[in-house]
Amino acid sequence: MKNFISMVCFLIIYGCTNQLEIDKGKVDKAFNKTNLPFAVLGVSLDKNDPVFYSYGDSNPDAIFEIASMTKAITSTAVMQLVEEGKIDLDLSIEEYLPEINQIKILNKDLSSSERDIPITMRHLLTHTSGFVYFFNSLRVMEDLGMSPGDWPQPEALSPDEYDWGFNAPQPRQIFEAGDRWHYGRSLGIAGRVIERVSGLDLDTYFKENIFEPLGMDRSGYNLSQSVRNDLMPMSMRDVSSGALSALPSMRPIPMKRFYGGGDLLSTPNDYTRFLQCLVNGGELDGVRILSKNSVESFFRNQLPEGMTLKHPLVEAFNRPNDSPQRTVFDEKDTHSYAWTIEANPNERGKRPQGVGAWSGIYNTYYTVDKERRIVVVAFMQLLPFNDGEAYELYREFEDLVYDSLMK
Repeated sequence: MKNFISMVCFLIIYGCTNQLEIDKGKVDKAFNKTNLPFAVLGVSLDKNDPVFYSYGDSNPDAIFEIASMTKAITSTAVMQLVEEGKIDLDLSIEEYLPEINQIKILNKDLSSSERDIPITMRHLLTHTSGFVYFFNSLRVMEDLGMSPGDWPQPEALSPDEYDWGFNAPQPRQIFEAGDRWHYGRSLGIAGRVIERVSGLDLDTYFKENIFEPLGMDRSGYNLSQSVRNDLMPMSMRDVSSGALSALPSMRPIPMKRFYGGGDLLSTPNDYTRFLQCLVNGGELDGVRILSKNSVESFFRNQLPEGMTLKHPLVEAFNRPNDSPQRTVFDEKDTHSYAWTIEANPNERGKRPQGVGAWSGIYNTYYTVDKERRIVVVAFMQLLPFNDGEAYELYREFEDLVYDSLMK
């Protein structure tokens, strides 16, 4: 009932105005509470031009490493190919990538076994495939001889650990597909399927089928030197003192192999256009990149009944689910084919149930509210992930957006 009343109020307000009136002084105050060197916060309503609030040396056309915000673009590409009949969500991905058979299930005792359940694209899109990141699985870390916080150096890896073309050790599957949710490298494998069935590398596919149609001319894996000159610098926070220090980029130039789970460069303006297209049913400025039915799958829970994002505490997520500080997701939330779906009835803040959200490891964040046709973005560049100041700035700004709907 509460969400219904909120939606009715929104429709009344939207009928009178197509602009959100956000108190800039409150946005400034939220940023000034942090020691972040820069940030870009943005909001769009319906198909209107987004409004951005830029701090430090940043601006809406600055280049950011968006990391896992790449995943929603990969999901969009997958669904385009589903619509063309080139990908079947429920067909074993062995039909597209026979070499997936090289990878066995890594058991708790570090022995390996054959899988019994075929992995499908549906499993990949929902992170229920069993493929995880090395840095968010203690089992995989142990198998690699690593400790939490370690990052493998290329010279320390054998060639077969790079034969998937990813910039991290070869994928490990740690449970049968469909058993549970565990965030990982599934969208990287989905990217490989896209390349195989389309005959194009991801850089070209995204450019021709998503970026160029939407006018996202400052997005891609490899951008011109003149555009890369606008890349925002990266920082690392000392978790003890809170101090920030410069972090040199480890990005290879040019990038020759493309990962569907990360690595894209984009701008707040470009990425907001992409999200606007989705909250408006797959079309923007008269250009349609995805059907309404496919877009709807991004805004519905796609996990099996009773499954949520319950996740063990690992280094990658920075703090436990019961922390007093808000986190990117909690164990009540669910997942669509593109991002998490808010499902915690006790969520702190103004975010309604059913709203989508996700992020990138360098503290870039977004909210997508199809019901109210709202997009919220927050772009920063620092580690570790889910930085307290960065995430709270994003959520405070999101709260101001929802407050503005009720004025």
